[in-house]
Amino acid sequence: MNPLLRSLCVSASVVVSALSGGQVRYSMQVLGTLPGGGDSFAWGLNSSGQVAGFAYFADGSYHAFLYANGSMTDLGTLGGNESEAFAVNSQGQVVGTAAIADLPTGGPYHAFLYTGGAMGDLGTLGGPRSDAYGINDSGQIVGRAYTAGIELHAFLYANGTMSDLGTLGGGDSVANCINGSGQIAGQSGTSGSLEHAFLYSQGVMTDLGTLGGSTSNAGAINAYGQIVGTANLAGDTTFHAYLYSGGVMNDLGTMGGSHSWAYGINDAGQVLGWSDIDSEGDGVPYLYTGGVMYDLDGLLDSTANGWSLGSIEGINGAGQIAGAAWNGGIGQWRAVLLTPDAGVSGQVTLQDYGADITQVPVTVEIRALGTTTALQTQTVHLLPDGSFSFPSALTGTFDVAAIAPHWLRQVIPAVLLSGNGYVGGLGFSLVNGDVNGDDTINLADLLAIAVAWRSQPGSANWNPNADLNGDGTVNLADWTIAARNWRKAGDP
Repeated sequence: MNPLLRSLCVSASVVVSALSGGQVRYSMQVLGTLPGGGDSFAWGLNSSGQVAGFAYFADGSYHAFLYANGSMTDLGTLGGNESEAFAVNSQGQVVGTAAIADLPTGGPYHAFLYTGGAMGDLGTLGGPRSDAYGINDSGQIVGRAYTAGIELHAFLYANGTMSDLGTLGGGDSVANCINGSGQIAGQSGTSGSLEHAFLYSQGVMTDLGTLGGSTSNAGAINAYGQIVGTANLAGDTTFHAYLYSGGVMNDLGTMGGSHSWAYGINDAGQVLGWSDIDSEGDGVPYLYTGGVMYDLDGLLDSTANGWSLGSIEGINGAGQIAGAAWNGGIGQWRAVLLTPDAGVSGQVTLQDYGADITQVPVTVEIRALGTTTALQTQTVHLLPDGSFSFPSALTGTFDVAAIAPHWLRQVIPAVLLSGNGYVGGLGFSLVNGDVNGDDTINLADLLAIAVAWRSQPGSANWNPNADLNGDGTVNLADWTIAARNWRKAGDP
């Protein structure tokens, strides 16, 4: 098996090659290799910065590793001489593929789960091989496996059982990743013998379509069901990275060439991938954030001296990126971990709200000082304590605004973003009652509550923005909130 050939679990954009003013924002940590090893590559990354991947030995064999607390651990095999790790969850459980016997051809291979210091064989769907590509924090695992009929099918492994997820009507399918809600993304053959990206949720596999061409694949999914991957454009001569969100596949464009790929996405909606930069097929790794596609090599600081990025595979909520870099001086690849030097974080209080705040999208804007011009717009989902964070490529002094559905906008002026993050606290307390979203609480909002009066989800007159306190019913409590905040307006 050539591990570099596996399926990766991994609107036009504004394209820039470096930050304004030449600012850098990512430091590089070279993770090394296994004892006696050579090239190493990173595939998976969890929220704590633990990295999973594989490293070669002198005889050409390779082993899966887990990098944690400054140390790279050899995960071994299932009896053969090769293994490769693709994903790691927040508990440090690792999944991948390992040889179960040491044969001249390097196989056969089975999916594995490494947990509690031991590698366990997950079996197959009746055929000779399986590969595990994704795992969530509940320990659910996805990948692909041969059936008894020697077809490759996507699988979900849970509670000790491997279940066949089927296909979109074609012969083969593969599941590349799974989020905490159990939503699965991958690609499958269709009845027309084409390959399309899919979302598997609540027992149903949905075809995500393409960007106008014949084929697509899905590389990664975040906690909110946003999916990234690659899809053909009309005519099938080019393909572009896409972001699938809200039922729509959005073209992310390229960095100047004809092709782009997307491999990873975090919960802040930042996308990681690779793009051509010219008609010759020369390419660069990119970070897509706030509607801008950045050349990631151009964002590295002096810690990357002598190293250039060759593959980028995973991005976590803190904006850390796992991949591999090439060093011409030693003539080898090394697994690397990139860490952003700047970021935005804070806490939001949603006034007069008793439901789950983690389900409320909050829009944060970094604005040019003293203006309403947004230089970066980020939709964040709060943690249970109201906190949020996301990386930013911006440094300097800016205004920062926050707004949420049926809450008024608040602006914190003159926030300094520097190489060590923001200076000072970002604390927002948003006023409730703006049902119609015009950033003012007035008669129109009271009328909207009246129209939705006594409605609940499923009612013909249900308006979720009129349910101000989040109790599932539009009633006197919601009217009282709007009346108490009568005539209040948000910041411009």
